[in-house]
Formats: sequence, C-alpha cells, structure tokens
Amino acid sequence: MIIALNQDRKYILATEANKQQQFLCPGCQERVILRSGEINQKHFAHQNNSNCATFSENETAQHLSGKLQLASKLQPYGEIVIEAVLPEINQRPDILIKRKEKYIAIEYQCSPISQKRLDERNAGYKSQNIHVVWLLGQNYFVKNMTQKTIFKFLAQNSIRFYLPDIGKFVYRTNFVKYDFERVRYTEKYSEQLSHPKQIAQIVTTNTQKQIYKLQHLVFQKRVDEKLVRYLYESGRLLLTAPVWIHQGNTFGLLIPNWHWRLLMVLMIEHVGVGHVVHQQYIIMKLTQYLRGDVAFKYEQIALIIFDLEQRNIIFKKGQYILVRQLLTWYPSLQEKLGKVRK
Repeated sequence: MIIALNQDRKYILATEANKQQQFLCPGCQERVILRSGEINQKHFAHQNNSNCATFSENETAQHLSGKLQLASKLQPYGEIVIEAVLPEINQRPDILIKRKEKYIAIEYQCSPISQKRLDERNAGYKSQNIHVVWLLGQNYFVKNMTQKTIFKFLAQNSIRFYLPDIGKFVYRTNFVKYDFERVRYTEKYSEQLSHPKQIAQIVTTNTQKQIYKLQHLVFQKRVDEKLVRYLYESGRLLLTAPVWIHQGNTFGLLIPNWHWRLLMVLMIEHVGVGHVVHQQYIIMKLTQYLRGDVAFKYEQIALIIFDLEQRNIIFKKGQYILVRQLLTWYPSLQEKLGKVRK
C-alpha cells in the first residue's frame, strides 16, 4: 500500500515517509512497515500472517487514488477509517466517517455494479443505521449515462462524482429528457462534499423536429399498434394530436414523453369539460410509467398538472381537478380535403 497513518494519526504517503517513524494500516489499524528497494518503490507492508484486506490486489489506480484523496479531503467531517470492516453485514465501505456517534459510509464506485448488488449494499448499511453516499469515478463521468444508470445512484435528485485528476467533486442535477435527445442536466464543481443548491435551467426543444421524428416512427410502424388502432377507431390520428404532447421533458419515464402526455390528454377527455376528477385517479394512472420512488413520481406528476393549470386546461383545488377545456387536436389531411370539397 502507498499510504498509512503516522504517529499523529495523519495520512502519509510512502514516498514522504521515513523509517524512523511508526505507521498503522488505515484499515485494520495494525502496524505496517515502510519498505523500499532498488526495484520496488517505497511502500507500506503488513507484518507476516496479517489477514487485512484493506487494499485489493485488483484495485484500479483510479479507485485507489480517489479513495486516498477522499480520505484526506473528508477528515474535517469526522474520524476517517479506510475500508473499515463491518462484520455484522460483511461489508467494507471504501471510507467510513464517524461523526457525533453517527456513521456515514462513502462508496467510491469506479466500475459497473448491478442493481441487485447495489440494493444489497444499501440494505446492509440501512440495517446498521449507517447513511451511505455513493460517489462515482471518472469512468461514469465521461459516459452518456442512461436514465436507468442515473437512477441507480440518484439521491436528492442529483448524482455525485469525485474526479481525482482535478481533486474536485462534481454534482449533476435538474435532469430532463426530451424524446429523441440525450438526458440534459446542470453541472456544478465543488471542493466540498455537500449537496449543492439546485439551479433551475431553462430548457427548450424544437417541436417541429419532435413531430418529424415521431412521424418517421409511425411510417416505420414502430409505434404501439394498439394505441394507433385506438386513435383510428375514435376518428383521430397520432400525428394530429395536440402539439402539447411533443413539448414534454419529464425525466425518468419508461415510455416516451409524447406517449405519457397523450395518456394525460385522453384522461382529460374521458373526464370531460365541466367535470371533476380526484387527483389520486391521475396519480394511479401515471405512476406506473415512471422510475424512482413514490416521492419522485409524485413530483413529476405534480409538474405536468401544474403545466396544464398554467395553460388554463384544468383548475386544481385541493385534491380535485376541474377540466376547463380540452387540448386542440389538428384536423387530418382527409378532414381538410373534405372541408374543401364541401
């Protein structure tokens, strides 16, 4: 290992240490020896018969570097232990912080991890009343992360990175997703591990481009046939739907934004102008198409309801919604031709 605790219990690199001092392993707290030679660079080693597994032989340079930097940066937050062993749950967080009788586990994730394994680790920490913070490495930072991957690590509507090359934390938040486009977000760099204030971003899209892309999907028969048939039997076409369905940017959907908004249009029509519906009915119908926990789903649905309120389509009072008017469908080409002939 290249780092240890010195006599003052401060982290020290092997390259900066001398043999006149005594050193402890940051993980198991056992004594380690400073070694160096003509071939091997200076490093710390356990004495014989040690079972410590603080630093894995398969650990990448990025992960090791980031973990050691974090151990140094996070010292103001409390007592730091690298790779502390938690025998009750058989887990070793990269860093464990003890602060005022409370524990915080820091997991520095640089390689892929399955949802099942992630859930198991989170459940283990929860069972011990340990708060866990997931920090992602450079490999995640440079990729165009999918919504599915983002939701693995999403906490308080943001994901956090630590980049050892520049020694900074990075926060991504305010996620939005237009159809046919990549996920958008705001990004903030920080020297501290603290949740940043969310800064609302102004997002727009080319509505005509959205309609054009959907038109291609329809012509290629890549749209749900049941939905197309339902609209046709009611005398309407998908491509003549209200423009409003193409303006959505809801993040976390399991279906396209246009489809989700179309369902909202159809529900409003089903209720009818001048009639009232309980908000729970809307929530029940729409939550099944969203990722995330209950709070996140409610937040996304509240945003779409607010959007319709602003457009004077509905009026919300308490838990009830009054339909004031319907969104306008545009006449199909056949309808236009029929009017011309008349």
